[in-house]
Formats: sequence, C-alpha cells, structure tokens
Amino acid sequence: MPEGAEIKIEGMDELVKKLDNFDDLQKLRPAMMAGALHIKGKIAKYPPSSIANSPSNPTGRWYERGFGTKTATGREYPTSETLGRKWTVANRDKGLTKVIGNNVSYGPYVQSAEKQAKIHEQRGWKTDQQVADEEADTVLKFVKKEVDKILEGK
Repeated sequence: MPEGAEIKIEGMDELVKKLDNFDDLQKLRPAMMAGALHIKGKIAKYPPSSIANSPSNPTGRWYERGFGTKTATGREYPTSETLGRKWTVANRDKGLTKVIGNNVSYGPYVQSAEKQAKIHEQRGWKTDQQVADEEADTVLKFVKKEVDKILEGK
C-alpha cells in the first residue's frame, strides 16, 4: 500500500523538548504500538459478504474469500492472497513511527485511498485513509495517556 494515509501527532517537537532524555521518549513506544495494532485490526476487517461472494451469484462466478474465483461450471482460480491476514506493523525511527502495510498485489485496488476501484468502494471496503481518519482520536488517546504519565512524573 502507498504510504499516503497517516496519523500525525501534533506537538511532538514540543514534547521532545520537555522530555529530559531519549529514554523518556522511548516510553511512548508501547502506546504507539497499541495505536498501530488498533489501526491494523480495523483495516484488516472485511466488509460483509455480498452476492459477489455467493454461489447463488446470477453470473455463475463468485469470489470465495481465502481462495479466489469459482464458477458454476466447476472452474476454480485460486487467486486469493488473503488480504486481511497480510496486514503488518513495521517500526521506523527507533520505534516512534509505526507503518501499517500490506504486500498483497491487489491491495491498493481494494483499500488504498488513491487507487481503490469503484467496485470495492461500493462493496464497503474501507480505505487506508478512511480508517486513519476514523481511528485517529483513539490512537491519540493511547499516546496522550502515556505522555501525561511521563509529564506527571517530572
């Protein structure tokens, strides 16, 4: 997925100035990971199944999640790369930046805000940016709670 969606914590420069040392800043790592795992859990959710996922699809073709395309004539095309299970969290900047990504070849056409195909939008797939926007407040609460603990101890 392109690295277009992000949640940026405003005031981080000021926070760094208030902290005495790098060890204080490292105390934010668990909160940052909690936020990243929260986002990962939200973006990895599939929308409800539709007629496109059902053998009763009048076209005679359907997409079976975790497998690929199947047809009423018995043909099968195992094309699934299990999008939902391939979301990962990577560390950058000594753990203070988290990158949530997915290496499934078709992932950008399903969940990237820049490349999502209209059909996936219509089927209810959330984009990376939608999830980041919807969950920003929750992520910021994780970080703010830890910042408050650090600053109270000073």
